[in-house]
Amino acid sequence: MNNDSIAVTLVSGFLGAGKTTLLNRIAQQPQHGRMAVIVNDFGELNIDAAIIAEVTDAVFSLQNGCICCTVQEDLLAQLVSLSQLHPRLDRIVIECSGVSDPQRIVQTLGYPQLKAHLHLDTVITLVDASGYSHLEGEFARLSRAQVACADLVLLNKADLVSAAELQSLRATIGARTRVISTVQAQIPDTLLLGERSPRNGFTPVPAPHHELFESWTWQGTQALPAKTLRDWLGQLPKDVFRLKGLVHLQGNEQPFWLQHVGNRSQFTLASGEHAQNSAQLVFIARRGSGLRAALEAQLQEMQGL
Repeated sequence: MNNDSIAVTLVSGFLGAGKTTLLNRIAQQPQHGRMAVIVNDFGELNIDAAIIAEVTDAVFSLQNGCICCTVQEDLLAQLVSLSQLHPRLDRIVIECSGVSDPQRIVQTLGYPQLKAHLHLDTVITLVDASGYSHLEGEFARLSRAQVACADLVLLNKADLVSAAELQSLRATIGARTRVISTVQAQIPDTLLLGERSPRNGFTPVPAPHHELFESWTWQGTQALPAKTLRDWLGQLPKDVFRLKGLVHLQGNEQPFWLQHVGNRSQFTLASGEHAQNSAQLVFIARRGSGLRAALEAQLQEMQGL
């Protein structure tokens, strides 16, 4: 992935799960740089786009069809156009309609005309905690497909169900899936939108989220073996929600910015101005997970390979 590649965040979820609430909040965060939001509504009127346009001018509407099928060509054309804007965008956020299978959009982002300019950073799926278990037939199948594609699942409207129901939903969604219970899709932006690089410093997890999440930084002094690191990333416990920072890989003169969320990792070439073989990684994990010592020990061991 080249250093000018634009990060793409994909927001999915069944009808009424809270996608527009989440997008409204994302659109009001100027610290994420120059950003465009693509909103897809299945009906003839794109109400979601109209709502989000009240808080940002950079909204692009795809309507009267599903973004993963009947308007897929429109999405492709829109993404090509956005990738060519000057000054360049830092991020594109795509909202799927509630009846979309996000895997098809993921495949679209892999098309040759996009791959050189865009990279998929995160797939976020919202689940209505009060309604997920009541879906049946094709609706249930579609909702499961939306969850299966996600790097991060927001179990939204958690205040409308009991603790036992939340626990049951977590078990239903899957043991390996990264799930966070939310109300009004409230979650630290550092989990939703990974910074393009830590060039402006590492963002701590803000209050009042300290009671839910913990964040720490690991410093390394040796280059890491690329394959071993990738294998390690692929096996990170689900209580690690995001990992980002700077790494040197053995056999490479230039360092890399690393972004990891869910089961997805991105390595982007960084400038050579950073200290040779140094590393700095920031973890964001569920508070009380007790993972820090073990993960840091694994990284220390990796340095000696």
